[in-house]
Amino acid sequence: MKTILITGVGGPAGANLAAMLVERGCHVVGVDLREVPFTEGLFLQAPPVLEPQYLPFLQEIVRREGVDLVIPTLTEELPLMAGAWSQLEDTPVVISSEQAVAVAQDKYWTAKELARREVPVPKFGLPSDFADAQVVAERLGWPCVVKPRRGRGGRGVRLLQAGEWEQNAWPDEDWIVQEFVPGIDYAPNVFVGEAESFAVVLEKTVLREGITGNALSVERVEAADVARTAILAAQAVGLTGPLDVDIRRRANGQPVVLEINARFGANIRCAPEVLDAMLKVYFPR
Repeated sequence: MKTILITGVGGPAGANLAAMLVERGCHVVGVDLREVPFTEGLFLQAPPVLEPQYLPFLQEIVRREGVDLVIPTLTEELPLMAGAWSQLEDTPVVISSEQAVAVAQDKYWTAKELARREVPVPKFGLPSDFADAQVVAERLGWPCVVKPRRGRGGRGVRLLQAGEWEQNAWPDEDWIVQEFVPGIDYAPNVFVGEAESFAVVLEKTVLREGITGNALSVERVEAADVARTAILAAQAVGLTGPLDVDIRRRANGQPVVLEINARFGANIRCAPEVLDAMLKVYFPR
């Protein structure tokens, strides 16, 4: 029986992964900042991700519990796991390269890299690229989206209508401005590996904020162009393994990539093939 450590087990991705791994005969050790109900295995309360004791806390669990694999699900910890963990520990972690994770963590640099590789993205820029509201209207149109360059879960995202633009309200180092694409919203769950790469396309049927935000419900759909765009986006940034991509479809039908999360998605329960592909890589039979 393989022992797998999952971080952020109180969140949707962590909770879904824990249940799915138990179904596949694994022993799960789950950690989270909050004390959460956890019946799938051993639960341990963790210090905050950005505290110095976080990494030693995980290292001690790995040694004490004989962990075979670590699956991080918290956006904030991904650079730490791609960098420091890989240098300190032999126990494998499900994470892309440090450089690829750094790009994916920054929505502005993700958009720049995808545009450079000719992967379609919404029109975008830094706040300083727009001298005033008139320039926003000419380049992006209304409404437009202002969101943190680094963050997760739709936190801090604002949909601005004409008349709501505040010059100098958003510093370049923290924010990105994007064209709002009002079409169908997708959350492809992607796996990129040496032997195979594929995407399970999920359509977001209900969004938390109505027309933006996290998905409250999804359904599997057949959309080959969305799947192809998601895989191309991941490969353009250099990401591997399980990934979660946000894509919207323009009125002309073209899928455009909003952002990429270098980890399992919240709706992995609807895309079990991604988990199974990952397990096949780390535990080949």
